[in-house]
Amino acid sequence: MSSLSDHLLRTLAAVPPGSRLLDLECGSGAVASALATLGFDLHATASETNVAVRAQRAVTEAQPGMADRVITAAPRALGYPDAFFDWVVALGSYDEIEAERLDDALGETRRVLKPGGWVFLAVRDGADVSPEWLTYRMQRAAFAVAEPPERDEGDHGPVVRGIYRKVERDVIG
Repeated sequence: MSSLSDHLLRTLAAVPPGSRLLDLECGSGAVASALATLGFDLHATASETNVAVRAQRAVTEAQPGMADRVITAAPRALGYPDAFFDWVVALGSYDEIEAERLDDALGETRRVLKPGGWVFLAVRDGADVSPEWLTYRMQRAAFAVAEPPERDEGDHGPVVRGIYRKVERDVIG
């Protein structure tokens, strides 16, 4: 496991079981499976159907009967009700989104979070990405810094990760 995955699991260890979590762009389902096993009310998405099917298998293997909790949905159009989740885990979820569409995806993440909800996210570290850039983008979407972003090692290379909280727009300034 990467230090990013370790940090995520340590963070979520303090979250009450039964909290509703979304693993956004869940990939193979490895993180989603671990979160389901920990007793969270887990939902997961993948933009591509074949990826969602693989994740469904992984989640069902970890927690039988949860295949319907993994759906095909893009980060910009999740299809969940407003204020549905306590936490969104977004590891690499925004990496492939063009800058002009990133605000839409972050707005959709904000929409599905409950007031005061949390986002644990990591984006691929690169020329345009820095801890300052991540905070700027998140604050534009009306999230407050809960844990300042840092560079870390993800499963597929360096990332910038942080934890943000959904707040009222006038709190950001």
